[in-house]
Amino acid sequence: MIIESLIGLLLSVSPMAQHSQKERCAHHQAAGEMMCVNRLGHCMEVTVDGQKTVPLTDEATAQRVHAIKHDQDVCWQLTQPVSTKLRISAKAGGIFPSFLGKIEKIGAHVYQLADFDPKVDSRLDQMDVSLEPDGDPNGTWHLTSEHPLPAGEYVIAFQVFGVGNWDKQAVLLKLDPALQPAPADPAGK
Repeated sequence: MIIESLIGLLLSVSPMAQHSQKERCAHHQAAGEMMCVNRLGHCMEVTVDGQKTVPLTDEATAQRVHAIKHDQDVCWQLTQPVSTKLRISAKAGGIFPSFLGKIEKIGAHVYQLADFDPKVDSRLDQMDVSLEPDGDPNGTWHLTSEHPLPAGEYVIAFQVFGVGNWDKQAVLLKLDPALQPAPADPAGK
């Protein structure tokens, strides 16, 4: 009985849960562009429906989000809900802005957190969505999906590919179908 309890306890501690949020989301300790190689979003700026992403620093929220198996280091968040038909813009920025260069493509992996049931699922599957540019790749991109996304809490991992390299921000956010997406900015002004 005691051995079974200890085995269960050891199995329940995920590798991500063993690190603090500050440790999990720290940029790579190196000089120059090598600070960006862990691709945790430190070398770009992301705006979703007019809101800039901010670091997720609350340890309790981070532990709750990382307890759900989605294979993402969630280091960013939005403080207010956004539209289920959101628009995103991204640009080089952060600790080494020249790492990305001019934006060429943006992708996304979307995970609805309410879909995870640890009794049934070994990990949370990503939803099938894409991001399409509203014009120039350095302008806004709009989310498209086969089925409308329901309201709720999500992790969306935005992969931003530039002419120089790529970076990723996994963002905790809430989607609200009553909200309208940000206006399109096809020229990236």
